[in-house]
Amino acid sequence: MTPVAIPVAVSATSWDAALAETLSGAAERAFGDGTHGTVHSVHRRVVNVLFDDALVAIADDGIDDAPATIRVPLSDWDARGIRQGAAVLAVGGDRIELPCADGTLVVSLCGAVTWSAPRADLSVLTTADLAVALSALDALPAPEPVTPFGRAADELLRARIEGMRTALRTGDDEAVRSAASALIGLGEGLTPSGDDVLTGLTLLAAQDGTLLNRFLPALSDAVHDGGERTGLLSATTMAHAVAGRGRQSLHDLIAALRDRDGDGLRRAADRVLQIGHTSGADILSGIRLALEAEHAAHSAGRTRPRDDEKKEQS
Repeated sequence: MTPVAIPVAVSATSWDAALAETLSGAAERAFGDGTHGTVHSVHRRVVNVLFDDALVAIADDGIDDAPATIRVPLSDWDARGIRQGAAVLAVGGDRIELPCADGTLVVSLCGAVTWSAPRADLSVLTTADLAVALSALDALPAPEPVTPFGRAADELLRARIEGMRTALRTGDDEAVRSAASALIGLGEGLTPSGDDVLTGLTLLAAQDGTLLNRFLPALSDAVHDGGERTGLLSATTMAHAVAGRGRQSLHDLIAALRDRDGDGLRRAADRVLQIGHTSGADILSGIRLALEAEHAAHSAGRTRPRDDEKKEQS
């Protein structure tokens, strides 16, 4: 007699509230075989699932909250017999079923804490505040490539980061768009270094009250137009960042920046450095690039669009 596989259920610890529409929509739109999605990729701490064109991460809850992420008290996903391309069910918008070696793994969202990416108003920061934050980030280790490919691409990466620095300084939208496009897909890792730099840069630029906010349309165009030149995971991460959404550790860093909390800034930066092999360091490079440009804009006496409007009305 063939043994019957018993479903294994696990309750999520937390999940991105923005996924509610994605999951309920997927549950209503089944494929011809009755399934709703497929396993995109499997890693030790994360399994990525594709619902239509939306990438959803089911992650070990030792990883912090993040966009399009469901955190569960499980890891070692690559040892659970979950295979790339396997069919996935989304049931009722609050349950995901994945085929595994022992049958079916059911991830329940019922009762789990919902997370939303916090926003920060950085208009309170002065030129001096930005200089202090830059000094704190300067004390952190610089990113170093860890593979032969990464080392080969490092010189080009540095040159293109310098190109972005120049574009931000000149204030030309088309130059910023071109510089951002040149970074996409460049470097090593599941999320290439150039993409990680853009993630840090765009996430900070997308916060309320920044002078860099004026470049968001150009940065957004580059990110969306360049999605096919990098991996889906990286393209998704950059798209979230340009919408002001990143991992909680990044938002903690931004909150510490807003609050002028030097110790909090260093603690958050240390957590960011733990992301991937080089991703955290590259993201911090992007944040530092954004702070540098913001500092230069403040020093040059540039104003926010709404401030200019107020002057015209007075």
